[in-house]
Amino acid sequence: MRTALPRIPALLLSAFLQLAPLLRIASTEATTLASPVFAALRWIAGATAVAGSFHAVSGATGLTITPGTKGTNGVVFGARASIVSGQHGAAKSYSVMASSLVPGLVMSKQGVFSGIPTQTGTFATRITGWQNANTSGDNFTTTATFTIAAPASVAPTISVQPVSLTTTEGDPATFTVAASGTPAPTFQWTFAGKDIPGALGSRYQIVKTTLGDNGDYAVVVSNTGGTVTSSIATLTVKPAAQPPKITVQTTSSRVTATSNAVFSVVATGTTPLTYRWTRGSTLLPAATTDTLTLFGVTAEQAGSYQVTISNVAGTVTSDPAILVVDPLPVPVPVAIGAPEVSGSSFRFGFTTVAGFAYVVERNDSLDAVAWTTVTNLAPSGLAADRVVTDGLSGNQGLYRVRTLP
Repeated sequence: MRTALPRIPALLLSAFLQLAPLLRIASTEATTLASPVFAALRWIAGATAVAGSFHAVSGATGLTITPGTKGTNGVVFGARASIVSGQHGAAKSYSVMASSLVPGLVMSKQGVFSGIPTQTGTFATRITGWQNANTSGDNFTTTATFTIAAPASVAPTISVQPVSLTTTEGDPATFTVAASGTPAPTFQWTFAGKDIPGALGSRYQIVKTTLGDNGDYAVVVSNTGGTVTSSIATLTVKPAAQPPKITVQTTSSRVTATSNAVFSVVATGTTPLTYRWTRGSTLLPAATTDTLTLFGVTAEQAGSYQVTISNVAGTVTSDPAILVVDPLPVPVPVAIGAPEVSGSSFRFGFTTVAGFAYVVERNDSLDAVAWTTVTNLAPSGLAADRVVTDGLSGNQGLYRVRTLP
């Protein structure tokens, strides 16, 4: 005959569930196991086991995500989790399984989600609510499903165009562009209409330019919404400055006093070239070209002459050129030959000395003071016989030959 199970009042049962989450049965004897009281306690223990996974908690436990679990890739996201149990009320602190979080988001101990999602998809996030503020005490873990949608595509636009550049061979050159779009656009720089391998950023730099880098550059900006090409930016690479180099040296010179002396040099290099002539250690301020001309030299101008040539790339100095100044020869009396009359003119001859200039003059009267120049004779390198022919003026006239200084 089966023993009837005693009725346990509902109020007593509820109190028992709150105070005895886990009933341990010490006696395992058959008589005890078969008793009505044990049957009731065994039922009570079973009820406690399925009441929920909040340790020692009875009553419903729920999760709420406010304002929701939907977001957009690349767009700021914010939400708050709330777990409430029937016994302890709202959880005082929260934790999350990091590997289950949406990439780009974090969750605080207060259950606040924040950040910018970096991936599109569905993510099952494991959230634990804790009884106490320091993530201790009873806890309940559940799963929230976050759905991150792909952003709406917006075709790229260029706000700052690359600009043309001028640089010198060996120096760097950098092009930049600023563009926006959704999703974030990609970049591909081109040179003369062809892709530049590896040039995939908003900034493209040539670390050390060469003359072969001269030309037109542009950048193609793309995303799923479209493609746009920048304006052309031209790179002009000027040859590197070449230091001056003397290709023809100046040479030494020997002249007679009162004559001219000329020194010259030929040089190459990046222009402009500047020239500074010196005699010994004395700078000749007016001598600033590749040729130095000394007019009517004197013995004091003899010496060593050099020129220093400079430009932005360097300086070079010529070999010394020696100027030797010989003194003038001592004048000697001029021997004039007897005149020869022929019709209305006559002529006479005389001998010149090398290196001297002469002037032939006429005076029509012994009383006249002024002499009229008949002809000038330039210096000659050798002694020479000269013949002067002049027309007759009246029946007489005086002629003389003077040596010029």
